[in-house]
Amino acid sequence: MDFNNKQLEAINHYEGACGVIAGAGSGKSTVLINRIKTLVEKHRVPERDILIISFTSATAKELKAKLNGFGLTQVKTGTFHAICRDILSKSGYLNGKTLIPEYKREQAIVSKETKLDTEAILSFIGYQKNYLKSVTDEFEHFESEYTQDELRRFYRGYESFKDKNHFYDHEDTLIEALRVLEKKKIHYTFPFLLVDEHQDSNLVQNELIKHLCPSRNIMCVQDYRQAIYGFRGSNPEFSMNFDKEYPGAKIINLDINYRSPANVVDKANHFIKRYYGDFKHYSDSIAHLKDRGIISKDVFYSSEEEGLSVAEKIESLIGSGEDINQIAVLFRNNSQVSNVEYELKLRNISYYNAKGGSFFKRREIAAIISYLRLISNPHDDVAFDSVFRFRNYPIQFFSNKLYNDIKSFSGVHNLSIFETLTSPEFKYDKPFQRKNAKEFCDMINNLRKQYDKGISVTTMIDNLIKAFKFETYIYNNSNNKEELEDKMKSLSLLKSFVKNNNLEQFINFTYSNKQNKHKEKDSVKLMTVHGSKGLEYKHVFLIGVEDGKFPSDKSDILEEARLFYVAVTRPKENLYVSEIGRDNQFVKEYFN
Repeated sequence: MDFNNKQLEAINHYEGACGVIAGAGSGKSTVLINRIKTLVEKHRVPERDILIISFTSATAKELKAKLNGFGLTQVKTGTFHAICRDILSKSGYLNGKTLIPEYKREQAIVSKETKLDTEAILSFIGYQKNYLKSVTDEFEHFESEYTQDELRRFYRGYESFKDKNHFYDHEDTLIEALRVLEKKKIHYTFPFLLVDEHQDSNLVQNELIKHLCPSRNIMCVQDYRQAIYGFRGSNPEFSMNFDKEYPGAKIINLDINYRSPANVVDKANHFIKRYYGDFKHYSDSIAHLKDRGIISKDVFYSSEEEGLSVAEKIESLIGSGEDINQIAVLFRNNSQVSNVEYELKLRNISYYNAKGGSFFKRREIAAIISYLRLISNPHDDVAFDSVFRFRNYPIQFFSNKLYNDIKSFSGVHNLSIFETLTSPEFKYDKPFQRKNAKEFCDMINNLRKQYDKGISVTTMIDNLIKAFKFETYIYNNSNNKEELEDKMKSLSLLKSFVKNNNLEQFINFTYSNKQNKHKEKDSVKLMTVHGSKGLEYKHVFLIGVEDGKFPSDKSDILEEARLFYVAVTRPKENLYVSEIGRDNQFVKEYFN
């Protein structure tokens, strides 16, 4: 294939450090593969002397498959964590240790005295580890509702829990591997190293790169404009200062964009230059395609209005013959796409949420729908199973053993689970269990009577939320104020989706047009901007741009700007931006 001059310069680079700034759509994967091919075929570098590190296992597999296609089967390829697990396995560190399960991580933090935001605390601990900060060090700055003393106590307790149970975590994998290499406990180096997505490296990973390749024949491919994982401790300055870390390093800008039409590329340049135009290695992307795509802006005053408009446009695109697989809806947070999902359902348009974040699959929403199914038909055992797994009042203390006994009794006596709950022949272990089972069944029956008398479905939802103490459940199972508010809002949003007073129709609607389980199937793609990185679509809808949410007031503005840049560089043809309210910061900066 034909390569441009900058691509050829990177492909033909032989020895010494080289930083490749690969702009969006610049063909970096092809450059990586062909550089390795050149090392092996032209410079006679043994394949086993080459290591490629990627940031995701999916990318590692993709690179490996492409290398295999060229007959290059001995090049070592993996993520940082995979490489480090290999190092720890060879060094003996893993003997007797196991990776801590996620629920155990939360268990290490939970306090009986007070409700804690375990997710935020674990994020803090991971962030500090990624900066090589131990429990006794001065911490790297991290926004938190807790004091430094409290955070240190949580960190110490977490580490003590791990040590006591012979656990290690993902951050330990990198840190301990770095220590093994620093102390030269084993020989684990490569004469040639290639690193993908270097802008997402944290301090530990940046140090690992140096130890894995002492020869400094290192090629790091990056785009500082697409660094979007600062909340995990990643720092684009490691890649931006590559020539300071490796004096004399060659810096190559892959600045031709083969993905997007000229106006999409120019608009993205216009936006990001405001933030990075003074960087010494900054270079505008250059559009290879001279065509112009559609770039539109819509202003909405509610997410309901936005959802309706976006779905109508998608329906129109599909109706005009556009490939449904080339349509993507991007958003900052999963909560922003609920109304789009609802409107797609109404139109029977198949969709796929890349992170499984469907509104109707939310834990509290799925539970309410299961309760409604029981109200409609108390003998729906599948619905009861979902309710039981929700573990809500008044059966939250029913054990798995008791539930298995109930199911077994139901099968032997040809009864529904609902009938078994109040059967005088079924023997409960403790009096409170029968009392709670009766209370549960009485509430379902009372709600059934209400519906038979003609109350609306929305009132039915209100009453079951009160009867089964959903708000208390949500309060006790929310990690922070933002999550609590989002879950409470979802209860109201569910009611807004009721368009008639027919319970059966509403239940069927929530289960209709189930999102495809596989990306390959025909569907509109719904995904966060984080999840869209590296992907491209002909038609891209960027929704929910609103000050305080995007850019988020809880994140660094530079990180938010980079995230917006990722979003607006996904289209292969057309970009549809929608904002909630007028004059939002990023919309003004992008369009003005």
